[in-house]
Amino acid sequence: VKSPYIYAEDNWVDDMELAAAALNFNKAKTVKYNLLAAINFAEQEKITPWMQKDTAAHYQYYPFINLGHYELAKQLDGEEKLKITDYYKAGINEVWKRAEQNAFYRGVPFIWCSNNLTVSFAIQCAWYASLTGDNSFDELEQANFDWLFGCNPWGTSMVYGLPSWGDTPVDPHSAFTHLKNYPIDGGLVDGPVYTNIYKSLIGITLAKEDEYAAFQSDLAVYHDDYGDYSTNEPTMDGTASLIYLLAAKEAGFKPKK
Repeated sequence: VKSPYIYAEDNWVDDMELAAAALNFNKAKTVKYNLLAAINFAEQEKITPWMQKDTAAHYQYYPFINLGHYELAKQLDGEEKLKITDYYKAGINEVWKRAEQNAFYRGVPFIWCSNNLTVSFAIQCAWYASLTGDNSFDELEQANFDWLFGCNPWGTSMVYGLPSWGDTPVDPHSAFTHLKNYPIDGGLVDGPVYTNIYKSLIGITLAKEDEYAAFQSDLAVYHDDYGDYSTNEPTMDGTASLIYLLAAKEAGFKPKK
């Protein structure tokens, strides 16, 4: 591989779990073999690995949430279902161990595309509540949601143009906007990264004075600047996940009795 930055996903059993669970979609009767296969894959990766770590490689554990656990748990009952939902709970608790140590309830690591992880983690909290009726993590979920819309050290939303009255990215790493001034409303930018990661990246040169200079730290940085592709580039997958989260909040997650 010659490129200095690649999307090198390591984990795959979560994808296989989702595939096995999905084999029962649109079937009049659940096929037990498919469930057993999905459970087998679920047991191989109970917790999405980044949740137990302070760092990870770029897209190493994509899509940052185990979709398979959710689709599998919906097809199970009793102890089998509890086992799968407890995997979600264990992952949330791993993040909570870090989050409870700061005012922002920030437990998501500042790796590249940290906002994508933030959205995925909020979805996992919501899915856990939906599957179990346990609302213990509602405050943590909301803190991650609020982080994306300005409740963070930089005091800015991480979503281009949203809210329309707030401080949002105006100079994203997007050719559409940079060259033609096309708005990209709703685009979720990468988000803050560890300062040591930022300093190690190739080809980053800020195009203007850093308006958030007073809020940068030795821990993490964020720049609303076209020149910073590491923190201010809108991503399709992160934006798609955010659309799901916003739609789900609008509809209201309904815990299963």
